[in-house]
Amino acid sequence: MADEESLKLRFGGSLVEQLGAQLYPSATATVAELISNAWDADAKNVWITIPFGESWQPGSEIIVCDDGHGMTRADAQRTYLIVGRKRRIEEPTGDESAGGRKVHGRKGIGKLAAFGTAGILECSTLKEGELTAFKLDYDAIRKLNPDEDYEVEEAEDQSPPADPDGNELTSGTRIRLTKLLLKRALSETQFMRSMARRFALAQTEMRVFINATELSRFDVPVQFRFPGDEVPDGVAVEDGWAVETLEDGKEVRWWIGFTEKPIEEDYLKGVSILARGKLAQRPFSFERSQGTTGQLGQEYLVGEVQANWIDEGVDIEDDLIQSNRDQLQLEDKRTQPLIDWGQRRLEWALRRRNALRAQQALDGFETSPDLDALLEPFTKGERTRYLSIARTASKFPEMTSDDVFTVVRQVVNASDEVQVREMMERIEEEPEPVQEKVWGLIHQFGLIDARKNLSIIEGRLKAISSLKDSIDKGAREVPELHKMVKDDPWLLDPRWHLLGDEIPLDELNIDFTPETDDETGRRLDYLFVLAPKPPAPTDEVVVVEIKRGYTPDGRERRADVDEVNAFHQYVLAVQEHYAKSTDKPIVRGLMIAQGYTKQADPVRKSYEEQMKSPRLEFKTWDRVIRETEKLHTGWLAVSEERVAAGEEVDPVVETD
Repeated sequence: MADEESLKLRFGGSLVEQLGAQLYPSATATVAELISNAWDADAKNVWITIPFGESWQPGSEIIVCDDGHGMTRADAQRTYLIVGRKRRIEEPTGDESAGGRKVHGRKGIGKLAAFGTAGILECSTLKEGELTAFKLDYDAIRKLNPDEDYEVEEAEDQSPPADPDGNELTSGTRIRLTKLLLKRALSETQFMRSMARRFALAQTEMRVFINATELSRFDVPVQFRFPGDEVPDGVAVEDGWAVETLEDGKEVRWWIGFTEKPIEEDYLKGVSILARGKLAQRPFSFERSQGTTGQLGQEYLVGEVQANWIDEGVDIEDDLIQSNRDQLQLEDKRTQPLIDWGQRRLEWALRRRNALRAQQALDGFETSPDLDALLEPFTKGERTRYLSIARTASKFPEMTSDDVFTVVRQVVNASDEVQVREMMERIEEEPEPVQEKVWGLIHQFGLIDARKNLSIIEGRLKAISSLKDSIDKGAREVPELHKMVKDDPWLLDPRWHLLGDEIPLDELNIDFTPETDDETGRRLDYLFVLAPKPPAPTDEVVVVEIKRGYTPDGRERRADVDEVNAFHQYVLAVQEHYAKSTDKPIVRGLMIAQGYTKQADPVRKSYEEQMKSPRLEFKTWDRVIRETEKLHTGWLAVSEERVAAGEEVDPVVETD
């Protein structure tokens, strides 16, 4: 054994693909890493030239130039050209730059970010009067065998870095990227906003110019801002930021806002985490499913959290940020106090936002110039009753003052109808949350022509009856039940106004490729998708599993423990796939069966009660049909009364 050659671990050039092209698959990520390099080099200015709004041509290029300390040839060999160098350990200044800045670099792979966007990187760097200019070729590097070193080429352009006016810098670095790999033109607006989202650097420390436009701090107009409109009890405020201490003693500074209208751009929506002035977690909602009301509120959500301690330490064991440097390692128990705090704080913010929005809607209603005329014919007691309806309706999610006025006007106009008066009395007997939902639904349906509404509801009741009959007769999941749900997705939940059936994931606007599950061999191409109407982005994915109700001989078909566990695993697999998307949606599961076996029932309850992410819900067919039928029957009664009275209602009004 002593004569045998010792085993060695070697690395092929294809590793560059994994550490560069796949970790930094966008121009935004690439340029952000180059800006971070300039920060670590104590630059005062960074000038970026990048083509926007045009197709990429063979001669297209991206240039990032800074006036930092630059590198000598020896520096380049010792630092820049070493992949995987632990910068914070090997530098004498540790996790600070020579100028005292808290550095962004840590793992020595950020330089490979260029290869997510370009095939060629040319570096021209000047320090202490010494100019070093070299070139890296992505294709040549990734073809290297494990026993080969890459011979760095001299750059053709040996000119020193210069400012935008052509003045040579006394020190600094210019990175020029060519053979660009991008497939589509870049949007200037999106690029600038996304880059502003990634950095919170003081302009007194370093200024960034993109095509001569200075990059400003991230800002978006909001309807409500916390702190500002409100602040939680006992929370301090400094310079517009709320300051709190987590359970583990770490400090966070934060603000959370809500826009007046839904945010269409995924890269803006959510709360980002910043560390050392740079993005550490792309905008998200702290891994929390908010339910229907909260999820709707998240369409308006924006905010930032400063948590510099996330990027403390020098070694990989201390690192709480993933290798691509824009996502936290959420599975690490050290980030759990932050996630727990974020979920609680977001719940508070959504609740306060909804309350403020409801108050705003009510205030607008009460100051409407048409209110006195509407209520003038009624007694004081009747007016009080209508104002009570307004207060309740205003609390329904996303109601505007105009919506509240419409609800009250519709009730006033139908006040002579016995059935409507009885309906009002029945609603008033319900708890306030139920009243809010009912008046909101009445508002939604009341804005549709009564006769059209009646026809729709009668057709839906027939579909409900048909579903019930099919279940009782033992219809199979595929194709019978599957087709019925595909044609009428509201059968499972009346709120589902857009639910696609068997939608291939690669047809959705989500950045990942479907794969085959390694354990089951099952291809994860198809699922039901619950989403807002286009062009709003997909924000919630519902994995729906349907089991037949009865066997052909009339026996109740009960889902067993293997089916319940398989459903759980499938939802987890879909969640894992969506985790690869640019802005991952919330994933939850819904399983519908007529019943569950004795062994399956406790497992089902455990999943439903204890799992936070993904959320799992289990329903019986009897419950689904009963809930849907009851709601539509109530709507039918009101519509029939209005049609009989010959009442004309207002046309549809588009709301936020």
